[in-house]
Amino acid sequence: MKKDIAIHIMAALLLAFTSLPVCIAVDQGQDKEEADKVPERKLPELKKGEWEPLFELGENIYPSIAISTATLKAGIWDDNRHLGDNWGVVGVAVRGTADNCPVRVEVSGGNFIKPSVFTGTLADSKTVYCVYPDLRYEYEKLLNVKQTVPETLSLKVTMGGGPQLEKTVRVQVRPVNECISYFIDSSGNINDVSALFAAYVNENHPAINRIMKDALTSKRADSFAGYQGEADDVMTEIEAIWDTLQKRGVRYSSIASSGEEDNPYIGSQHVRLLGESIRYTQANCVDSSVLMASIFRKIGLNTSLIILPDHMFVSVDLAAEGKKTVFIETTMLGEGSLEEAIEDGYEQFSKNKDKFDSRKEDEQDYNIVNIQEARAAGIMPIKDSSAD
Repeated sequence: MKKDIAIHIMAALLLAFTSLPVCIAVDQGQDKEEADKVPERKLPELKKGEWEPLFELGENIYPSIAISTATLKAGIWDDNRHLGDNWGVVGVAVRGTADNCPVRVEVSGGNFIKPSVFTGTLADSKTVYCVYPDLRYEYEKLLNVKQTVPETLSLKVTMGGGPQLEKTVRVQVRPVNECISYFIDSSGNINDVSALFAAYVNENHPAINRIMKDALTSKRADSFAGYQGEADDVMTEIEAIWDTLQKRGVRYSSIASSGEEDNPYIGSQHVRLLGESIRYTQANCVDSSVLMASIFRKIGLNTSLIILPDHMFVSVDLAAEGKKTVFIETTMLGEGSLEEAIEDGYEQFSKNKDKFDSRKEDEQDYNIVNIQEARAAGIMPIKDSSAD
């Protein structure tokens, strides 16, 4: 039960099941015996005129989802059963009182969601529909959530000219650092949304200009011209960035917290924003990969996040036409040369290159997230509010 949303400049994002890399998060996976004990998710069985609150990601609001998908051109819902926001994860499951039943759904919160309304028609009275209003988030407030905080949501439903019914649910607003990599939705489908890691690549972060300035001041590079120069010039610029980050003391840190360890239907990962990695001079494989990809994007280079079942590293093209690509093991920032990091990255990619386009069930957790294509598809960077 996979849903495919292509990720191309003129198409959509590929969404298929992935297991979350071990380096990316701790204790997210379950062994087969434990997984078999998890009840299958399915929509509630409702009588005519009944409805229930519906949360695709548990009773949580994830700022990273709200922000990174705000301008996404493709959605996860593309059938007649799901109505409203095609990236909606908060709404109601509802069954109409009769065929072609008019329905109005309103969702609002005390701090983070302004009153948001969906109006439409429930065509078939035998069908339980999933209705997601296009939520009017307070984006600036979401950007500042660094620890889990409570929020009370009000959900109101009116059907077929009947009275308005209301239910309130207390939910958790998760930290902006928590990135969802996959989730099992309310119908039991598995959705890989690991492309949303691209939202943590922030080529506009002001810290990047300071890193590039340091590289120029130390004469590690004469300029950052990107593809205006030769491949050797691009390689020199990459090495200058590598050396500058090492001089700044950025080191590998294996500490990674799982955002939703107790929810068997979600894979999530705490990802440091770019400024945090630089400020605290520590980064795991995901943090260091999005950090380097951010700088490469700023220079104008084509870069990708390479996701394996237990790891992430980065690739970058040395020429605009993409004929030569280097793969960099970013966890070696603190203890290795760029040459060694490239050798290690190339070895990992070569060993697994046939698995990235594979349709085999056990190879669906190998992904390449190209940042240029992610931006074209509508995945926007998450602003680091602490950089203001």
